[in-house]
Amino acid sequence: MVRHQGIDRITWTFDPLISRNARLNIAKLGSVSNTYLRNFYGEMRDGMNQGWPSDRFEVDWWVNSRRVERRLSKRSRRQLQLDDYQKAEILIIHALTTLPGISSVTNPLLLVEIPVDILELKARDPSRALEWRLYTRSVFENLFTQGYLVTDFVHTASEDSTGSYYVLSHGEATL
Repeated sequence: MVRHQGIDRITWTFDPLISRNARLNIAKLGSVSNTYLRNFYGEMRDGMNQGWPSDRFEVDWWVNSRRVERRLSKRSRRQLQLDDYQKAEILIIHALTTLPGISSVTNPLLLVEIPVDILELKARDPSRALEWRLYTRSVFENLFTQGYLVTDFVHTASEDSTGSYYVLSHGEATL
């Protein structure tokens, strides 16, 4: 295992709109991101990416950190749910909303909604999927410039709602 090879940090990229990848990379493995790479791979011609900007998060996986140890331990932490954040009155940036004041957000924690299944949406409504790409690109670039860091991911599937949300923390104090 890489944690025993003396490596402290590993980086990679993934599409920030694919919920299942966010659950693995952010929630389960404990990687973090404050880097949004616009159209990183250029035009891609495979079926999943064709005609779609290849935007990516670059994630940092601090292999030997307490954060990662807690995420990978046999007694892993309790995953917070959307209602935990709602009870704490954490600001949620919802689907495709206009946020003229987003450049001056000061909340220590934020949630940013993404589609539950962007690939299904892209197949069904490509223009709507592209709206999501461009909207979230703007939101994440703006928040990263302000010092926010993606630190968790919440996927909610209940009778009342289905949603996917990145948790962003201001500063690196949460590492």
